[in-house]
Amino acid sequence: MKKYQQYTLLFFAVAITLIMAACASIGRPEGGPRDELPPVFVSSNPVQGATNVKSNKIEIFFDENLKVEDVANKVVISPAQKAMPSIVANGKKISVELRDTLKENTTYTIDFSDAIRDLNEGNPLDGFALDFSTGETLDSLRISGIVLEARNLEPAQGMLVGVYSNTADSAITTLPFDRIAKTNQLGQFTVRGLKPGSYKIYALTDKNRDYHWDRTEDVAFYDLEVSPTTEPIEVTDTLRASNGTDSL
Repeated sequence: MKKYQQYTLLFFAVAITLIMAACASIGRPEGGPRDELPPVFVSSNPVQGATNVKSNKIEIFFDENLKVEDVANKVVISPAQKAMPSIVANGKKISVELRDTLKENTTYTIDFSDAIRDLNEGNPLDGFALDFSTGETLDSLRISGIVLEARNLEPAQGMLVGVYSNTADSAITTLPFDRIAKTNQLGQFTVRGLKPGSYKIYALTDKNRDYHWDRTEDVAFYDLEVSPTTEPIEVTDTLRASNGTDSL
């Protein structure tokens, strides 16, 4: 009888152990929906549109961990830099160090195109740029457009687009561009930080990175001078909530 009780206790002990093990089994979490949104800009130092900037170091903060892809080919700094800048992503921050001496009374643009992506899913933040000025005013005029391949009318990706205020035909072979941008995967570009005036626009492959045309490089041009301007407009707010109050 005593031996039977021992077997019974042993059986219950094994049974309880198995039950406890089953209760402790951990399933794999679902993980939630896939992230399909690009990083969101939070702040920067200097701030967007800052004037009288003296430091050549810039910090840009976002809402999630990120990376910067193909810096040498996608990120464009205007006016063009002779020395390659340092651009590094660390966590939620991008640090930029300009290695050329800052010019006085000049608007600078750091155009990332689609180089900024979130770290996990690689969602691109397309068209992000930061503008600041070393002088009292910020030049804010822009010229936007699309570059297409003449042979097949497909978007011309990664082309350097630049403008000259010097409208002489010889400028493209002898002078670096005044302001520059690059085309994205759709062939789109925006040249930023322009002063009022007339400009000639060119696009080229710029294989040797000297910011003007050499005869071995593909080139395109717009045959008219462009004069960007601004026009103030007033828009009436017609969005109202159900109770009649302003919904904005």
